[in-house]
Amino acid sequence: MLRAVLDTNVIVSGTIAKNGVPFRILEAWRRQEWNLVLSPAVLDEVQRVLRLPKIARKYRLTGEEIDDTVRLLRLHATVVPGRLAIPPASRDPGDDPILACAIEGEAEYIVTGDKDLLTLERYQGIPIVTPVRFAALLEAGR
Repeated sequence: MLRAVLDTNVIVSGTIAKNGVPFRILEAWRRQEWNLVLSPAVLDEVQRVLRLPKIARKYRLTGEEIDDTVRLLRLHATVVPGRLAIPPASRDPGDDPILACAIEGEAEYIVTGDKDLLTLERYQGIPIVTPVRFAALLEAGR
């Protein structure tokens, strides 16, 4: 089954907006159409971003809803240990944990809306694609 890492921005977008491409990608994962690969660092960042007052307030997210979302991700995604250290690869060092997660989890794709990652196009042979491109791959059966 296809394995991919979703950047935090895709997970957060798919969680707070109940329509759109990131939501459809998460729904396909919930239907077990592909395998989501995450690391503790990505899970922590998702939780931190969802708890930001401007996000939680705007989208009316309770602490319980955020905890439930992260718990479901932790239970149903493939969570790698997150111990792989990689040399700096992205213009933004904060993006390197996504790249490390993909290598550690043997992902076939990295899905992001982050321009710093997208400019790389590939990392150690793993294509870095937009959510729109990934959704098209899923719809085409890869």
